[in-house]
Amino acid sequence: MPSSIKISKESFRAFRHRNYLIYWVTMLVSMTGTWMQSVAVAWLVLTLSSSAVVLGIVNALNFLPSLFLSLFAGVLIDRLSKRKILILTQSLEAIQAIVFWWLVWSKSIVLWEIYVLTFILGTINAFDQPARQAFVTEMVPDEDVTNAIGLNSLLFNAARTLGPMVAGVAIAAMGMAPSFFLNAISFLFVIVGFLFMKKEQLRVSMAPIRRSLFQDLKEGFIFIAQTPLIVALIIALFFAGIFGYNFTTIIPLLAKFVLHGSSRTLGVLSSAMGAGSMVGALLMSGLARPSKRVLYAAAFLFGFCEVLMVFSPHYFLLALLVGLMGLTGIIYLVSTNAMLQLGSPPHLRTRVISVYVLLLVGVTPIGAFFTGYLADRIGVLNTIFIEGLLCLLGVFLSLLYLRKKQMFTFYGNVRLGDSIINALGFHKEL
Repeated sequence: MPSSIKISKESFRAFRHRNYLIYWVTMLVSMTGTWMQSVAVAWLVLTLSSSAVVLGIVNALNFLPSLFLSLFAGVLIDRLSKRKILILTQSLEAIQAIVFWWLVWSKSIVLWEIYVLTFILGTINAFDQPARQAFVTEMVPDEDVTNAIGLNSLLFNAARTLGPMVAGVAIAAMGMAPSFFLNAISFLFVIVGFLFMKKEQLRVSMAPIRRSLFQDLKEGFIFIAQTPLIVALIIALFFAGIFGYNFTTIIPLLAKFVLHGSSRTLGVLSSAMGAGSMVGALLMSGLARPSKRVLYAAAFLFGFCEVLMVFSPHYFLLALLVGLMGLTGIIYLVSTNAMLQLGSPPHLRTRVISVYVLLLVGVTPIGAFFTGYLADRIGVLNTIFIEGLLCLLGVFLSLLYLRKKQMFTFYGNVRLGDSIINALGFHKEL
């Protein structure tokens, strides 16, 4: 990674804003509980079915609603108070966790109930995730947006490190039910946090309701189509979202079918991913503005780590590569998120970020089913190898589009392969 990324006291400057500090601390508690439940659900599914396809179906149902709802959710959220929407979505997620806990605790849960509860959670998240992404710009000024997005990724991955670690131990010692109960309790912290925010310090931006949802949706698409950098980011994110960010499917499969481990193995791999992502988030929080060079270097290395897994079917090496995927993956995502938000006018930001959510989360059902189906037929590592190559293809196509639009500086008669060299930082400027 370029030397311009570094960790300093400025890496935490968004904490100077009271509302954001409240949001960050309470969300850390809530998301730790969410990751505990995520690990418990994955292990519950594999315990009941021992099938990669069934796990793929469950993960697909979790993300399927975002495929159909996230774009309309973006339009709707642009018109309403994001804070109030988040209070509602967090309350609904708490209820879902309580129902899950009761069924697991009573030992009456069956696969169809997991399917239904997972789909319900996915429907809630179709509104919760774009609202959370866009709410950042209401809590901090524009100059601290990249820092706040980096710190958001830090809290997400701190939770992804702590949650699976605690869940792995809890499942081994007490079974799966406590993970669901603790997740339900954790939502109370973030709901109280939203209620204690100072509303007068929020930079509330709501689009006027003058047209239909479809007209507002069309306005967002027109803006995206007329902004070449956003189109290029979407091309790369399309491939990464489908084939790269299927961690909830890939990591349990690695733990059970490649390493032949237990719930603790799953916890270790998930924590390795989270630890790498935490480092990446800290590095990105020290960056004043997002950089195209950093973005494409990270995207390339992310896909390359997936490709290398097929040659490293051992516990330590897989954990290392999973950690490196977390590191490079979060640098790529933070850069993409910040570029999309800072490159969009305030009244269109949620609509643009809803496309980010669609491509990162909404297309996951396709990737989850593809991963589960292919893993059952050619093996887990061979599947990840193919998906890594497809992620790299997305990087090349994105750079090819940028070259066509002449948005990068090329030196003489530069080939597409040389653009990767530029992106990795061997030239001073892109």
